Amino acid sequence: MMREIKDSDKKPVAIPISPLQVKTITTAIAPLQFPEHDIGNEWERLVVQVQCINQMAAQLEAMILEFKTIAGTLQKKSQPYKSICQYLPVSVPWILQKPDESFILTMRKVDIFQAEREAAQLAQQLRQHSKKKEWRSQ
Repeated sequence: MMREIKDSDKKPVAIPISPLQVKTITTAIAPLQFPEHDIGNEWERLVVQVQCINQMAAQLEAMILEFKTIAGTLQKKSQPYKSICQYLPVSVPWILQKPDESFILTMRKVDIFQAEREAAQLAQQLRQHSKKKEWRSQ
């Protein structure tokens, strides 16, 4: 059996092929398989992915808190009797690593009212400090 292949001069060139070389391929190309012992690179990719997800979660949390601050400022400037935003419990995805190096995909609560609590606590401490100072001076 002969097959014609044309070269650059467009002259037919005969190349002999055996009947064993003529075969219809009916299977797809198998995906590239990496050796099982080569998991170091995949582990590094996984750790980088964990770091990326946690960084994005922290950024999302900061954006949520900024949203709340902007909404609060707008609330004071506009109609104080009308609520602009309602706040329900909010969480962001978070990945923890256990001591055995396995991972836990979970949620981390965003403490939307932390700044207000800290401000109230600081105000209370300052009032107490001021009262003590006043009491000592009498």
